[in-house]
Amino acid sequence: MLRFMRKHATGYMIKAMFMLIIIVFIFWGVGSFRGGEKTLAEVGPYKISAIEYQKNYQKLLDFYRMIYREQLDEKMMAQLKLKENVMNQLVDKYLMLVKAEELGVRVSDKEFTEHIAGIEAFKRDDKFNRDLYMEILKRNGVDPKAFEESEKQSLLVSKMLAILQDNGVIFNDRDVRDSYMKERGQVRLGYAVFDPADYKDQVRVQEKEIEDAYEKEKAMYRSENSYHLKYMVIDEKSSIKDDQAYMELLKVKDLTAYAKSKGLEVVDLGNMKESDALSRLSRLKVDTWLKGMSQGDISLPVRDNTKSYIFQVVEKEEGKPLTKEEALKIVRTRMVGERAKMLAKAKAEEAVRDKSTNYAKETGMMSRQSPEIPGLGPIPKENSDLLQLSPDRRVYEKPVDFGGRYYVFSFIGEKQPDEAQWRKEKDAYKQTYAAKKRAEFLSSFREDMKKQVKVKVEWETF
Repeated sequence: MLRFMRKHATGYMIKAMFMLIIIVFIFWGVGSFRGGEKTLAEVGPYKISAIEYQKNYQKLLDFYRMIYREQLDEKMMAQLKLKENVMNQLVDKYLMLVKAEELGVRVSDKEFTEHIAGIEAFKRDDKFNRDLYMEILKRNGVDPKAFEESEKQSLLVSKMLAILQDNGVIFNDRDVRDSYMKERGQVRLGYAVFDPADYKDQVRVQEKEIEDAYEKEKAMYRSENSYHLKYMVIDEKSSIKDDQAYMELLKVKDLTAYAKSKGLEVVDLGNMKESDALSRLSRLKVDTWLKGMSQGDISLPVRDNTKSYIFQVVEKEEGKPLTKEEALKIVRTRMVGERAKMLAKAKAEEAVRDKSTNYAKETGMMSRQSPEIPGLGPIPKENSDLLQLSPDRRVYEKPVDFGGRYYVFSFIGEKQPDEAQWRKEKDAYKQTYAAKKRAEFLSSFREDMKKQVKVKVEWETF
């Protein structure tokens, strides 16, 4: 569809389609100024109604549907966090309006007139036509005052963003170069390891503590459930879509017979312990759907790239209660492990402060943009600045958890990009740097405004 639209973008039919899209987007959100609507959030004197929220949510959802099409499943919806993002955008909008009022920023009549006159949907013979303007508003059931108020708010928000970006972000060429050298250079770190396993012998757990924990939790100590699973594979070449197959399977209840009738592949996994299933099928997020299933149940389609998998529980055997002796052993092991980990973390935190710490191991020279430490694994998000250690910041401020072990890092050396590379990439990087600084400033501005302005969001109501 998009390829067709690009190819025929000059045709009258496509122009008409674009005009329709523009009109829809212009009117989206208009109508949120009526009284009597349920309020989902308050930002200072402004209220965000359920109608305003729902219209903006639907607008963003339709946008993503246009981009991702059939790939927009429940998993992706959860990753995109649409509900939270829509509400945060609306809160940001009204924070900007509060700040505009505080600074005395306004949209003049001239600015607004020029804006409306520039909207293609309201033009006839390349000129703004008021009769057409009123006709389109009437056809869409939009009150002119509500529409103009909405557009003025949008213009005011845009104006505030421009003011903040132009006046709040200040940097010079040296700042850009220093940032480039840090980001594009290489660094070598030393580290010390604090493994909870090394501290288990130092942990003491009283028998009464173990007994008390067991009495509170004994109902949960059971052997693992076991499952006999089968699954059916559906891909883009299959004669049926996964959602249709799922609905039909809910009626027939026999995955093997159904798959055979559709010419689809069925894989029998046989009997396995729950832990084995969680391990073998981790890529298919089995932990999110298996535990609540009973014998004969059909899973929702599990989508993975171009394929979908539908599972059936052929048999399920519930785990049996463990003996008290077995359960006490599990409790003891858990409590020792938890306390050993706390002790390892405390020792690591002490090492951060101790200038005599021996950083016996090294990472080797690595890119400052690397997402992981070779041999250790991906860098946790909360430690994303780990590779920015430098001669001025030699020790990382807190232990980093890799696989349950704690690591304390120290700067050893660095290698900067050569001058030729810098000169080649300077202009492009400057634009990237400016965009990053603007984003950081706006994020800081929003957080500061939230401290000054009362923001109340009823998250549980939507």
